[in-house]
Amino acid sequence: MKTTRRNFLKAAAALGATMAISPLAFGGTTQKTIPSWTEGSPAEDALDTDPGVSFIYSTCLGCRSDCSLRGKVKDGVVIKLDGNPYSPMTLNDPIKYSTDPKEARKVAGKLCPRGQAGLQLLYDPLRVQQPLKRVGKRGENKWQAISWDQAYKEIIEGGNLFGEGNVEGLRSVRDLSTPIDPEAPELGPKANQFVFLAGRIENSRAELVKRFVNNSFGSINWFEHTTVCEQSHHIATANTFAGKTHMKPDFENAKLIMNFGANYGEANFPMNGLSRKLADFRIKGGRLITVDPRFSVSASHSDEWVPVLPGSDAALVLGMIQWIIDNKRYDKAFLEAPSKDAAALRGESSWSDATYLVRTDNGKYLRGDEAGLGGTKDDYVVLVGGTPSLAAKTNASDLLGEASSNGIACKTVFQLLSERSKERTLDEYAKICGIPQEQLVRVADQFSSYGKLAVADFYRGPVQHTNGFQNGRTICILNMLMGNVDHRGGYQSGGSTLSYMGDKNGKYQVAKLLPGAVKMTGVRISREKANYEDSTEFKKNGYPAKRPWFPLTGDVYQEVVAGVIDGYPYPAKILWFHMATPAYSIPGMKDRIISAFKDPKKIPLLISSDIVIGDTTMFADYILPDVTYLEQWNALGAAPTILGLVADVRQPMTHVFPQAKSVENMFIDIAKKMNLPGFGDNGFGAGIPLNKEEDWYLKLVANFASQYGKIPGATEEAQVKYIMDRGGVFDAGGAYDGSMMKNKVASLCTIYAEKVATTKDSMTGKNFDGIPQYYPVRDAKDQIFKDEGYDFTATTYKQAFHSHSRTISAPWLTEIQPENFIEMNNDEGAKLGFTDGDMVKVSSPSNKEGVKGKVRLRPGIRPGVITVCASYGHWHYGAIDSVIDGKTIAGDKKRGTGVNINYALRVDDSIGNVCLEDKIGGSCSFYDSRVKVEKA
Repeated sequence: MKTTRRNFLKAAAALGATMAISPLAFGGTTQKTIPSWTEGSPAEDALDTDPGVSFIYSTCLGCRSDCSLRGKVKDGVVIKLDGNPYSPMTLNDPIKYSTDPKEARKVAGKLCPRGQAGLQLLYDPLRVQQPLKRVGKRGENKWQAISWDQAYKEIIEGGNLFGEGNVEGLRSVRDLSTPIDPEAPELGPKANQFVFLAGRIENSRAELVKRFVNNSFGSINWFEHTTVCEQSHHIATANTFAGKTHMKPDFENAKLIMNFGANYGEANFPMNGLSRKLADFRIKGGRLITVDPRFSVSASHSDEWVPVLPGSDAALVLGMIQWIIDNKRYDKAFLEAPSKDAAALRGESSWSDATYLVRTDNGKYLRGDEAGLGGTKDDYVVLVGGTPSLAAKTNASDLLGEASSNGIACKTVFQLLSERSKERTLDEYAKICGIPQEQLVRVADQFSSYGKLAVADFYRGPVQHTNGFQNGRTICILNMLMGNVDHRGGYQSGGSTLSYMGDKNGKYQVAKLLPGAVKMTGVRISREKANYEDSTEFKKNGYPAKRPWFPLTGDVYQEVVAGVIDGYPYPAKILWFHMATPAYSIPGMKDRIISAFKDPKKIPLLISSDIVIGDTTMFADYILPDVTYLEQWNALGAAPTILGLVADVRQPMTHVFPQAKSVENMFIDIAKKMNLPGFGDNGFGAGIPLNKEEDWYLKLVANFASQYGKIPGATEEAQVKYIMDRGGVFDAGGAYDGSMMKNKVASLCTIYAEKVATTKDSMTGKNFDGIPQYYPVRDAKDQIFKDEGYDFTATTYKQAFHSHSRTISAPWLTEIQPENFIEMNNDEGAKLGFTDGDMVKVSSPSNKEGVKGKVRLRPGIRPGVITVCASYGHWHYGAIDSVIDGKTIAGDKKRGTGVNINYALRVDDSIGNVCLEDKIGGSCSFYDSRVKVEKA
């Protein structure tokens, strides 16, 4: 069957043709007819007026944006998806929250192609419908359909499950007293050998699964995917803006936005709302500068495109900082205020550390007690007219200066920043970036001409590098120099939300309602949030560690996998991955991960909860059929681009396959069978059950009601219904407080990262630097890569109609672009003898076999760079045949089209079994690999 654009539009408005699914297809037990959503449509139907159509509000997960969603459901079938008209996520001017849902049927919010195509993920005929157990060796893609009872019993009890010897189950591994290694007791108990790894699990869903893994089972090893996405962005931002992990421009009032690799209109979230805000920003005359090696959608709407070489963002910004300081174009009044009170006198809600003194001996801020000024360890010291003074006792202090206080040599933070920016000339910075010096000066001049109404924004592009944290920090500091924090038209922390966990005056303090909670102990298998110096390994061997430790970040996805592969710092016994595909998504690691996952000696029990047999799921021992997001619960907020109050609820619109369960219900079932604390008839306390996910989620919605305080209804049930009938709690007003944002950082913001400066690198034994710096691509041992003969840097990007690894099953989306391309500059391609459509091979020093794909030549790629859009190049996800109960289930070869450039990227040979990575922020490097491009 063939999808056409005409049928795309028709099928998006009404129910498509149907197809019968075999009783045995992917473990199905009964005949089931579901919409195929691939062609045709029935007669037109006035869906908004048809009384047989129900409207159910929920939250999308077509990408990370989590847009507020509304589904039209008839006879149990979801026939159309729209945006929620109550929500500022989908409309700039949403309807009033008090609007009757019957009236709301007449209005629809905006929804992108990925959101519309959610129907095809829901009704994918290749979904897993029942638990599957592997038959034969891992990776042979042969399965036996089993019952949930059998799956639970074998996963819990273990045994000789595959004729390969005894396998420990969850019951045996849950040992809270026996240390994994008696000679290294700091690693924790044997229970830590159960590892949970999620590719996507958000907000309250994450909290419920953590309840099981951390507080009930007792393992410290709960992880999600963040370092494979954007983690160094969050860590850089948090180390600048008082723990805030995500800031955004106030698009409504900013005058100039300098965008570093945040692809508005394609990927940066919320893509839907952000695209509308960008359009309005440009209509109002706002200036946009885009820094990106690729001429992106954002670049096409910009006043200036700055095509820097990948990973050189810090060089560009340090050059800008040098020019801004030399020309005194910074906000002196903001920067010289050293305290909350001093800032308030200037009409500021936040203040900076620019004038604080930093000790040159140990990298710490100088405190009042050390300086002999009568202060305490909590008092910062500044210079006033060159004389050391307590920050709390002055309203203005010196920006530049150095001094000796009580015999301790110090410099101001601003002095350190100025010196760092002058370590290279402007010409040297420009050459590192691959741009003219005139352009560097021009953008510095433009950016600093708008005062607090100029904002520097960034996301994934600058940070998925080995120097990603450094790039992100310099960009954050640009905003500090403009003094735009918390200001209308400046850099802001977003709208507000409500606490679904109830920790902000909610009715149900659900995290505390956990009788018999286990206190997890030990070191995570990724070595995150722990200091190498506290380990037995350090005491025995010193530096370097066998693999990096990551005390300054978390959810180091690639190092969870590397830790499992290497059995470092201890071996895993059970790995459960949910909505995760590390072999597909981690750069350079496909073959290494597959080899390890095939080996039961490395991972004795491998479990996946998934909606399909995925690219990594195919190597599991058990596949447990998960539900899609349209059959799922969640409670969550909005990205900081969206102002006002957003407290979204995701609720099931339907349940297609009776045997499919949410991962939350899987863990509830297992906890009850194992008699673990925090679940069952007394899961929240005596007589308060947690027997199914609704017992959890309805309490979270009730927390929304109790905190908002404006929900009508005499009973809790009525208030919960009121919220669910609208998809959450929304209040688009009240975003501003005069010239300031209503929701503020309102705290000390730091140019100098003291915690970073006082943390040692486990691989070198040296302290990290508290002032960001530029350095080229390097490995875990700080060795710089040459990779001579590999003349291009490989990069990736995301399109507006695909996301991650999970939309290839939507024919509506793949019709837009059936395959992707290896894109390169047209002049460079011509010199190599390429024409559009030629098959080429891309390889790197650590992946010489490389990958093959069709080349596309265009001027919008800077010389020396190639780029490939993500989401293509699957080897399963339904692209190949599978065998279930001895019968072959035909795959859909279209899902395997295109190329995934990840497979060809660089591995860090200095430690092995991992991609290049950022040792501070923890991110995978997607944009640093040097590659060779040649005709295939």
